[in-house]
This record gives sequence, C-alpha cells and structure tokens, in this order.
Amino acid sequence: MKMEDLFGAALGLQSPWFVELVEFKENENGRELHIHLNHEKHHKFKYDDDYYSVYDHQQRTWRHLNFFEHECYLYARVPRVKTNTGQVLLIDIPWAQPGSSFTLLFEAYAALLVKGGMPMSTAGDYLDIDGRRIWKVINRMVSKALSSQPLDPISHLGVDETSSKKGHQYITVFTDVEKKKVVGVAQGKDIEAFNNALIDMESRGADRDHVSVITMDMSPSFIAGATENMPDAELVFDRFHLEQSMNKAVDQVRREEAKDYKDLKKTRYLWLKNQSNLSELQNQKINDLATSYPRLGKAYRLKEQFKEVLNEAYYSSKITPINKWLKIAWDSEILPIQNFVNTLVRHWYGIKTYFQYCVSNGFSERVNLKIQEIKRIAKGYANTNNFLLMIYFHLGRLDLNLPTKKC
Repeated sequence: MKMEDLFGAALGLQSPWFVELVEFKENENGRELHIHLNHEKHHKFKYDDDYYSVYDHQQRTWRHLNFFEHECYLYARVPRVKTNTGQVLLIDIPWAQPGSSFTLLFEAYAALLVKGGMPMSTAGDYLDIDGRRIWKVINRMVSKALSSQPLDPISHLGVDETSSKKGHQYITVFTDVEKKKVVGVAQGKDIEAFNNALIDMESRGADRDHVSVITMDMSPSFIAGATENMPDAELVFDRFHLEQSMNKAVDQVRREEAKDYKDLKKTRYLWLKNQSNLSELQNQKINDLATSYPRLGKAYRLKEQFKEVLNEAYYSSKITPINKWLKIAWDSEILPIQNFVNTLVRHWYGIKTYFQYCVSNGFSERVNLKIQEIKRIAKGYANTNNFLLMIYFHLGRLDLNLPTKKC
C-alpha cells in the first residue's frame, strides 16, 4: 500500500476524495505532517438536491489531530459550484464544518478535553492553540445543538437559582427533573429571570402547558412566575429548603440562648446536624445540653420530628402528621419556631402537595453543585453568556454530534 493510500485510509476518506501528497517538514518546534487532498476529475458535487460540475476552487487549510507527536495539517482546493440561481458557493467537505479551520476530529478532541473538566486556556495550551479559538468551537457546537434539538414535553420542572459571580449575582436554572438535564437558564433570580428561562425552554419546543409539577424553594419571585405562567401546574416546595428554614429557626434559638450561656458557644453545627449522623459522644453532649437548656432542646426535638414527618411522605400521602406537628410546634411558644409555622401556613398550597407527589428539587441542587464546579474550573466567567453556554454544554445533555471513526 502506498503511503498516500495509507493516510487516506487513516483519515477515512471516501470517493471522490483522496490523498495526493504527504510531506514532513521541519520547523523550530519539530516536524510537521502536511497532507494534501484532492478530488477525482470531472466529479459532480451535490448541493441541496442537485449535482453540479466544478466552477472553480478555493484553497483551504485545516489543523488536524496529531499523528504521533507531529502536528498535522490538511490542505485541499475546495470546489465551488454555480447553482441554478447563479450563486457561486463552496461545497461542504466531509472532514470539517463550513468556515472552520479545524477538522471535525480535532474539534471533537478539543470538546472532549473541556467536557472532561479542562479549562479552555489549559486545553488551548495542550493543543498549542489560543484558548479563545476553542471557545468559538464550543459556542458553535452548543448553538447548533440548541437550535436543532427540540425538547421533549416536560412534566416535572425544577426551578432554582445559583450564584454566577461574587457580589450577589445569580442565574435562574430550569431543569427537566425526569430527563435529568438543564432546559432553561437566565441571568438574575427575579420574575424577569424566571420568564426569560421559560422563553429559553419554550424556544426549543417545550410547551409550558405540559408542566404538571414544579419543585422550587419559597422564593416570592419564583412563586409569582410559576402561578402567572403555569397556573395549572402544582407547586411543590422542596423539602431541602423547608428543612433549611427549620434549621435557621433552631439556630436563632441557639443564638438567643448563647447570649447568656457560654456552654452553647461553638455548638452551632451540633444542633443542625441530623441526629442519625451524630456520634455517640455527640449524642450524649446534645442530650446533656438539651436537658440543661430545655427551650433549645425542645426546638431541636421539633426539628428532628419535622424531618420524620417529611420522611413519612414516602409511605403515605396523608397530611395528618404535618398538621399535628404544626399544632405541637405552635404550642411550644418558641417565637422562631412559631414564625416558621406561620411561613408553612402561608405557603400551605405548596406544602401539602409534597405529601401528594413526594418529589423534591434534589436534582436541581445537584445541578447547582455542578454549576459551581464549572465556575471554579474556569476561575469565574467575565462574560455571563459564556457561563450560560457552558452550563448547557456540560448539563444540557446535548448531542454534539462528535465524529468517532471517519472524517
């Protein structure tokens, strides 16, 4: 087999394309491999649904994956055809996207490096190109996937916010909880951000009227956005945020008591930790402190009972246990606990549905952790649009149509 045929097979070239010449060249960085491609004479190329003879050619160069340790470049005179409308246009070639200076396999490798957690700048250094060029590749891949891959109907929508930058700057994130993917993102965490994330979702074909359940925290903006845009959907307030609010009430009691009693200083996480996760020594300490400080001990026991009530929803949809707990908590006459009870009563419509559907926003919380990891790897994003794009890249479950075997 001739060397040209060998490289043609390695590149996966098919008729009418073939390798015409292979050259090794020396430069200051080492040797480079230059592969010159050509096409069969008199071949007619397809454009849309018609076949055309070659009108002229345009010389192009593409960076390809390294062959062993050698940088590799492809060269070809790309045919242009004159269409029936009189336009002179470049044909598509099988090894690269229109307008790109990289081959499909090179772009796929760059995307996989980033997908694996490598920052753009580091991936650029590894591939010996400017990291900003990888940004362009990723941007084009994601934009094309978002515009060409419609969403399936979404029945369970998760809504949450996470920080995008320091200084209380946030983004709103919509997730398809059943399909485990991000389906909408927008800057901010107000009702405008909710509406923009909804537009993001519906622009890809997902109808808001299909949403039957929305899990979220008790954010007034999210509540307003959901009731205004999806009035028929059931709101379910996430148990994680409910438990978090209860923990804040317990901690407020601890802080009030700690003003007068030094024994309670530096015990914050002991009271907030789940009892089942306490060591034997920690359990003994909690019991001793709860006996010494009965007001705080009662608040702590109510916290643990509240968790048990929420756990019961996995086995029964009855709301009797939560109603009983609300009465006991109110009768405790502990003001922070009573304030929490009032919060639950005001948001009862989204509390009782938890016992009906027994769903949480746990997936959205995991998405938030991954989003923070994306931000950490990049050491922050000066351009929020790039941040949103990377969220879709990593968490949108998009088919980026990466080539595997053939150019």
